[in-house]
This record gives sequence, C-alpha cells and structure tokens, in this order.
Amino acid sequence: MAVLALSIAIVLIYLGVFKVLNKPGEKPVLTPQETRIINPQLDEEVFDELEKRNY
Repeated sequence: MAVLALSIAIVLIYLGVFKVLNKPGEKPVLTPQETRIINPQLDEEVFDELEKRNY
C-alpha cells in the first residue's frame, strides 16, 4: 500500500513540475501609459518608519 501511495505522489509531483516548465514564455507587453505609472523612486521615510516598529 505504501508503494502505491509513494508512486502516486511521485507521479503527481512529476506532472506538476512538467506543467510549470512547459508553460509558454509569453511576457506581458506594457503600453506607454502603463510604464508612466511605474515609479522606481522609493520613499525612504517608509523604510525609516518600518525600522522604528517593534515586532
């Protein structure tokens, strides 16, 4: 019974990995309007506030 369960687990893992690796490599294409929205500038005050918090 353990051999059957192990075999099924191996097959399911294999199928999951196979499915992920065989996805088409389509990359999203951003319009110029969408690229204007992206701002690479980081607000350093946010990081200072996070450092002050005690977890």
